[in-house]
Amino acid sequence: LDESVVSSMWRVLAGLIHLGDLDQDLVEGSPKKGDDEAPAVELDEVSLNKAAEMLGFDPDELRTSLTKKKVAVPGRSSFHEVPRSPSQFRHALQSFIKAMYNRLFECVVNKINDSFRELRPAKRAVAGAGGEADGEEVWKHIGILDIYGFENLKRNSFEQLCINLANERLQQYFVENVLTAEQELYKREGLPWTGLPLPDGQPVFNAVGQIFKTLDEYSQNLSRGVGNATDKGFCQKVVDEAVKDVERKEVLKQIKMSGGGRKSTAGIGLAMNEGFIIKHYAGPVQYNTGGWLDKNNDRLLPECESLICDSQDPFMRSLGDEESVKVGFRSISKKYQKDLENLLETLSTCNLHYIRCFKPNTEQRPDLFTGRLVLDQIVQCGTIELVKIMHEGYPNRCPFEEITTRFRELLPERFQRYGMRTFIEALMLAYEVPQDEWALGMSRLFLKAGQLKALEDMRSEGATPPTARLTEIVREIISKRWRRAKNAVQLCNYVPKLISKIYVKRAEAALRTAALLTSRLAPRLEAVRKRI
Repeated sequence: LDESVVSSMWRVLAGLIHLGDLDQDLVEGSPKKGDDEAPAVELDEVSLNKAAEMLGFDPDELRTSLTKKKVAVPGRSSFHEVPRSPSQFRHALQSFIKAMYNRLFECVVNKINDSFRELRPAKRAVAGAGGEADGEEVWKHIGILDIYGFENLKRNSFEQLCINLANERLQQYFVENVLTAEQELYKREGLPWTGLPLPDGQPVFNAVGQIFKTLDEYSQNLSRGVGNATDKGFCQKVVDEAVKDVERKEVLKQIKMSGGGRKSTAGIGLAMNEGFIIKHYAGPVQYNTGGWLDKNNDRLLPECESLICDSQDPFMRSLGDEESVKVGFRSISKKYQKDLENLLETLSTCNLHYIRCFKPNTEQRPDLFTGRLVLDQIVQCGTIELVKIMHEGYPNRCPFEEITTRFRELLPERFQRYGMRTFIEALMLAYEVPQDEWALGMSRLFLKAGQLKALEDMRSEGATPPTARLTEIVREIISKRWRRAKNAVQLCNYVPKLISKIYVKRAEAALRTAALLTSRLAPRLEAVRKRI
C-alpha cells in the first residue's frame, strides 16, 4: 500500500475515535437519558473539532448532522430541522461510527486481496472445442472459519439473534455432513445400523426467517413513514403469527408474565410486546426487540451520508455511498442471510476438518475447569452424538484395495489368488480379530477403534499366524465356495421352474378372463343375429 493510503486510513481511524468522545455524558460517566423529553446532549468541543479536522468535515456541519434531523414539509420541497433527543443522537453517532469503521475495514480487506493477485500463477491455456485456448486460472486456497460462540446474555438483541442463527446453521451443517453422512455410509455399505436420533434445526431456521421477513416489512414502513411502524408492534405481530403456525409455536414463545404483573419473570423487566423467547439447540434465549427496526436498516442517515460524500479529504470521500442517499431502506437481515447461504455453499465445496474448542470457565482465569460448563458445550455442539456413532460404529474404514496391498505380506503366497474380499476375511480370521470388531461392506473394511493399529503392529513385527489356523481357514473358504456353488446350481434349477409357473398362472388368468368375456358376450351376439 502507498504511504499516503496508510496515512489516510490511520487518520480516519483517529477521527472515529474522537467521534466516540463527543457525548459529554458518556465521557463523564453520567447516566444516559433515553426519553425524548430529555435536554439536548452536550458535545465535547475539543473532540468535535479534532474529529472534523481528521475526517475533512466542517465542525458546524458535523454538529448539525448529528444533533438535528431534517424533516420534509408536507406539500413542499423544503425541509426544517428538528433537534434529536439524546437517545436519537447516540443512535445517529453510533451508526455513523459503525458504518465508517465497517467501510474502512472492507477497504483494508479489498486492498489486501488485491495485493495477492501478483502471487497468482499464470493462466494456463485449455483448448476449447474450436481449437482456441481459453484462460483458466489455477488458484488453490486454504480457509479458516472461526465460528461464533453461542450467545445468551443478560440483554439479547438483534445482533445476538444473527449470531445464534449462524450457530444454528453451522451446527446443522455439521450434523448433516458428518453425523448423517456417517450413518448413510453404513447403510450404503450394507452394514447393520439402527441409527441415532439427530437434532433438526429446520424449525428454528423457519421461525427466524419469518421474524426477519416481518422485520423487513416494518423497517421499510418506518423508513417510508407509512403506518405506525414500531418495535412493539413488530414484536406483537411476530408472536401472533407464531401462535397460528403449528411448527413455529413450538420454537418461538411469548414472554411469560409474573403473577399478575405486566413485566416478565426473566429479570430484565420486559413487557409482553417487548420481546420473545426462541428455543435454540443450545437452549432457550430471550430477545429484547427494542430498536430492531433501526438496527435492521443498513442505510446511513441521509445527513451523515451527505457529509461523507462532501468531505474535503479525498480518502474519506471515497468511502461515501451516494446511492445510499437515494435508497430509503437496506435490509441487514436479508444481507446477513444471503452471506450465510454463500458461506455454507463455499463450505460444501471444501474438504473440511473440524477443531472443537471449549471454554473452561466464565471467569477468564487459567487452571480453572468448570465441569458443568464444559459438559453443556459438549452436548450443545453435537459431540455426544458423534462419540456415540464412533463408539457404536467403525471409526476406521479402509478400501479393499488399500487393505489388500498394505497387508499382503501377513498371509502366505497361496492366499494371493483369492479375491480381495476373501483375502481380507481370511486376514481377519487368521489373526483372530474379534468378529464384533470388524465388518465387511460393499467396498470397504470397517474396523473398531484400535484394530487397525493392531494390524499395523503385527505387520511391523512380521507376525505370522499358526499353520493349523491357516489350513482351517482354507478349508472354510473351500467349504464356503462349495456352498455358494451348490446354492447357485439350485438357484439356476429353480429360476426356470419359477418362470414356468409364472407363465402358467398368467396363461390361466388370461384364459379365465377370455372365458368370462365370451360367456357374457355370446348371448348378446346371438340376440343381435336373430334381430338381423
